[in-house]
Amino acid sequence: MKHTHKYDHYYLYGEIEELLKGYADAHPELTRLSSIGTTPEGRETLLLSVTNRATGDFESKPALYVEGNIHAGEVTGSMTVMCVLDTIFSSLDDPKIKAILDRYTVYALPRVSPDGSEFYLTTDDTLRSAPRLYPYPQLMPGLQRKDMDGDGVIRLMRVKTPYGAWKVSEKDPRAMVRRQPDDFDGDFYNVYDEGYIEGDWSGLDIEAAPSPYGNDFNRNYPIGWQSEDVQRGSGDYPLSNPETRHNADFLLNHPNVCCVIDMHTSGGQNLFTPGYKSAKQADRHDIAIYRAMGKMANQENGYPVLNVYDDYMPQSSPLTCGGFDDFCHFALGIPAMTIECWNLADRAGVVPHYPPKEDKTDEEKEEELCLILKWIDENIGKGVYKEWTSFEHPQLGAVEIGGCDAKFVSQNPPKGFLEQEVQKHTAYILRLPFILPCLSVDSVKTEELGGGLFRVEAVCGNRGFMPTYVFKEGLKSKRLKGVSLEIKGLEVVEGKAKAELGHLEGHSGYNAMTRGTSMATAQTAPLRKKASWVVRGQKGQEFELVCSSGKAGEFTVKAAL
Repeated sequence: MKHTHKYDHYYLYGEIEELLKGYADAHPELTRLSSIGTTPEGRETLLLSVTNRATGDFESKPALYVEGNIHAGEVTGSMTVMCVLDTIFSSLDDPKIKAILDRYTVYALPRVSPDGSEFYLTTDDTLRSAPRLYPYPQLMPGLQRKDMDGDGVIRLMRVKTPYGAWKVSEKDPRAMVRRQPDDFDGDFYNVYDEGYIEGDWSGLDIEAAPSPYGNDFNRNYPIGWQSEDVQRGSGDYPLSNPETRHNADFLLNHPNVCCVIDMHTSGGQNLFTPGYKSAKQADRHDIAIYRAMGKMANQENGYPVLNVYDDYMPQSSPLTCGGFDDFCHFALGIPAMTIECWNLADRAGVVPHYPPKEDKTDEEKEEELCLILKWIDENIGKGVYKEWTSFEHPQLGAVEIGGCDAKFVSQNPPKGFLEQEVQKHTAYILRLPFILPCLSVDSVKTEELGGGLFRVEAVCGNRGFMPTYVFKEGLKSKRLKGVSLEIKGLEVVEGKAKAELGHLEGHSGYNAMTRGTSMATAQTAPLRKKASWVVRGQKGQEFELVCSSGKAGEFTVKAAL
């Protein structure tokens, strides 16, 4: 599949807006551009719905929802969403794209936090989600991040002191290593973010100030939510931020969404829920669907497939509470896979451990840093990681500033690596619609009974991988509708015009077994069901059969007596 645009920079809000409006204007038969809300700074949170409207409206088809930038600085995520759209509209003659648009809907939301990402991309600072003060109403005392030397990048700052915790590595003078217990003579340093000290300072110890922008939108959702004293960044109450409330409302109002992909950076992982408790406490069928999705993801991006709680988080870390993905899983009953784009350490040859290894030796950490510095020199350029340079700090006196622009080296890929990163995730995302439930009417039989009466018998099936209920977790919801098959255009004499069939399993429910040279298939639940009616009509009279489901959308066929 093709794409049109070059991915050699990160898009500002205006460029995303222009591209989305361009797609909508050029393809009204395929698109609907809408705003799901307005941010505190007045930006519209733009979402593009994409399907072939000739084969059914957006909400009449099972849908994939993909979003980026719930974390404002993780801008590779929004670029992936834009690459997905670019690939769709550049490949309209591709059979797979045609099939996606004919059968499914794609909802694409490039930026959950437009205000935060604009701040991230237009200033030298970084932030988690939104550029508004939280939880404190003013800057707090301590070291605040700032570009002190005026080179446009907030780097690292080291201060020489006999009380320092660090010393210069013998392997690379740019690297710092922990001072050993018996190190007494020599030069020692403390290392901080480049910045200045807010408030009164004793002139002795330097403490980092809390971030002024402490909101973490990915901790602001209702499932497992905890207050700020337990979960940093959680917000005043669940969905207290307009940005999180807007996307939660959208998903609640679009029950045809069957699968969510949430694009993040960095680390290079394909993550699945639960996040606030073990996967052992979730339904095995749901976890099996996740693992099948993860296998597809791994085939495209090469990243490991990890459960957030059991595999991804260090064992000593506190729970991840109030996550968007857990909201999708447990409140909406649909899978939400989080993709952490870009892994600098992996590129440099550092072998990852999951759960993360927490007992690395100082020597291991030094070796890993030196590998990363070597990779940066060889692949981005010497000088990208600035050598320690003397600077006269207005508060601290003589310091040295060095390091790289971590925003576009470690958190997000350098611009020369952006295109290859977003392309591999795009390839995965465009495979996902084909796993959604897919309704069909397989056969329609009519039998003349005499006296103007006819028997109509139809078989409705689900040809998709996912069942029509998607997740077992979703069956707990009283709002989840099963499959119905309705006959229209004829007088029904016997049976209800709308036959309620319950749910249909997908082929994920098959137990396909191999035993040596033999194979067997065990079916756990029906993938097809039959309905019949006695109707009054005339031979040759046309009618419709409409197969529909809350998540699997609607499928209509025409027939005649």
